[in-house]
Amino acid sequence: MNDEIIKKILQIYPDEKLDLKFRNPFELLIASILAAQAKDEVVNSCTQKLFQDYNSPEKLASAKVEDLKPYISQINFWRRKAKMIIEASKQIEGTVPDSYEKLIKIKGVGSKTANMVLGGAFGKPAVIVDTHFQRVAKRIGLIPDNMKPLEIEKKIREIIPENLLTKFSLALMRHGKSVCYAKKPNCSECQINYLCKFYKNQKKINKK
Repeated sequence: MNDEIIKKILQIYPDEKLDLKFRNPFELLIASILAAQAKDEVVNSCTQKLFQDYNSPEKLASAKVEDLKPYISQINFWRRKAKMIIEASKQIEGTVPDSYEKLIKIKGVGSKTANMVLGGAFGKPAVIVDTHFQRVAKRIGLIPDNMKPLEIEKKIREIIPENLLTKFSLALMRHGKSVCYAKKPNCSECQINYLCKFYKNQKKINKK
């Protein structure tokens, strides 16, 4: 079953990319920190101007929180995030690390952000466990409903070939954003509904 799910989802979404816009690892790191509990499109609209004026870790490291208000005030918790991206820029000392162990030591960087940078900017195998990934993975039965993000990441690494981890993560995220919505998932149009535990359970309920 798992092999069929992996094969099918990658056929549907063979070459997905992150929705966050970036040109280099530094920009993706900053955008990922800003994107926590915020919409990617809002972050993209803010970082377009931010990265024009603060186009290096050194420049952003020298900024004050209030300096960033005109750029990122539309983003949720902007003051807290401004402090985070300034501190992160200081910590990396000009170069974004390309290892998980070093990335998660950076201010504002958790496992999801570290994996986004590794997979999106460096092309390394990564499991990006965002809300969309979690929802779809649980609904189709890849993981138990009560699993926490770090447990999910470990489990996915056990069942998905390493060279497909990033592709699979991005594909599942896209499916969650475009079909398998949190509310009113579009099950009738879903191309993997015949493999989906959630869909099968819903059909049983509807028959009663």
